[in-house]
Amino acid sequence: MVTALPDTARDTLAALERGLRAKRAADACVVELAAHWADLHPEGLLDRPGRGGSERAVRLGGEGTPLVCEFAPAELGVSLEIHSLSARALMADALDLRHRLPSLWDLVVARLALPEWVARKAAALTRRLSLAQVEELDARLANVASSLPPARLLRVVEAMVLAADEGADDAREAALKGRFVTVNRATEHGTKGLYAKLDAPDAIRLDAEVDRLARILATRGDVSTLDVRRSRALGLLANPVAALRLVAETEPQALDADLVEFLQGLDPKQLRPRVELVVHVTESDFTRDAHGVARFEQGGPITLAQAREVLGHAFVTIRPVIDLAHQLPTDAYEFTGSLRECVFLRTPADCFPYGVSTSRRMQVDHTDPYDPQGPPGQTRADNGGPLTQRHHRLATHGRWRRRQPRPGVFLWCTPHGRYRMTDHAGTHAVAPSLGKGLFDGTPLERAFCALLLPA
Repeated sequence: MVTALPDTARDTLAALERGLRAKRAADACVVELAAHWADLHPEGLLDRPGRGGSERAVRLGGEGTPLVCEFAPAELGVSLEIHSLSARALMADALDLRHRLPSLWDLVVARLALPEWVARKAAALTRRLSLAQVEELDARLANVASSLPPARLLRVVEAMVLAADEGADDAREAALKGRFVTVNRATEHGTKGLYAKLDAPDAIRLDAEVDRLARILATRGDVSTLDVRRSRALGLLANPVAALRLVAETEPQALDADLVEFLQGLDPKQLRPRVELVVHVTESDFTRDAHGVARFEQGGPITLAQAREVLGHAFVTIRPVIDLAHQLPTDAYEFTGSLRECVFLRTPADCFPYGVSTSRRMQVDHTDPYDPQGPPGQTRADNGGPLTQRHHRLATHGRWRRRQPRPGVFLWCTPHGRYRMTDHAGTHAVAPSLGKGLFDGTPLERAFCALLLPA
């Protein structure tokens, strides 16, 4: 934080340059420490690697980087306040730079002449190359990496990788397996983000169709900006019949006459896809003309006006409210039926620190491990939490400890004594003294410390 702003333009620019160098130094420190964290977790630390779901030795980076304990990135992620997969990527990039791209490592760590994010992208792009191939590429980059703008440098790296990679076709097939479409959880005043990775020809065709529908909307009187019309056009494609009818009405010459006639006999509303939207709102708030907030499970908080818009049509199924406080436990191991639903209603996201998944396909794991010879009722709502498969393995076979001092509130202790609390609102740091009391105190101390946790 700047304590006193500079008086002149010259001094302001000088302060900016110092700030940039300080930022690069801090970023370089994180990269260097990530590589050191890998050094502290070599393959030799594992007693019996690879048995069942236990921890294994994995190669995070490319050829020539050392094997590392599989669970090491998760604890690094806690200290950096990032997801465990982001920490894994950071360690992979750091190891690639240090062991495979020493010229870029020097520019980032020693000379502060290259932004770490640029070097990390280059490391990721070159990961599939052999050690000999990447050494040649690194030598060619040594004299230009710090002078080229980031976009040009990365294009040069992409070209070099393509020229050197004999398995480019295999890499393309692997990339195609990484295609996806996802909608983010956050809702900002009624809008949501949609993200996708498509095959290039599909993406080009989709872009052209969105452009065509956006132009049609303009001819029909939509005076919105092009970006807004393109967004509306993409939404229209959610119901292909509605989009085709719009094209047929505006550009009938673009479609076969028989198809135009067929489309006119269809009702687009009847062909809308069935979607399950879970909106939490009280009957009194919804039926009376009131201002307030509802909770849209697929998107977070929304206003009551938006809730009425979402629910104000004929295709709504009203389900009874599940009483979270009075769910009967079961003696079986699995969380099923309303008991599983109760866990997800109370904890809508992965309960691991900085977890991001909100999928209902996550596993529900017992906070206190299930004992087949133990007392009845171990499978209950206040002894379960949703976890991805990766985090489930880590919680089961890693040296992490966890508690659920209150239903839906999860306390985590990392192998090196970092404490985090997760709840419906995300991840929160916990003071070491409080965390130690909750995990290692007497029953009375644990109960008292639980009262001190944020509500």
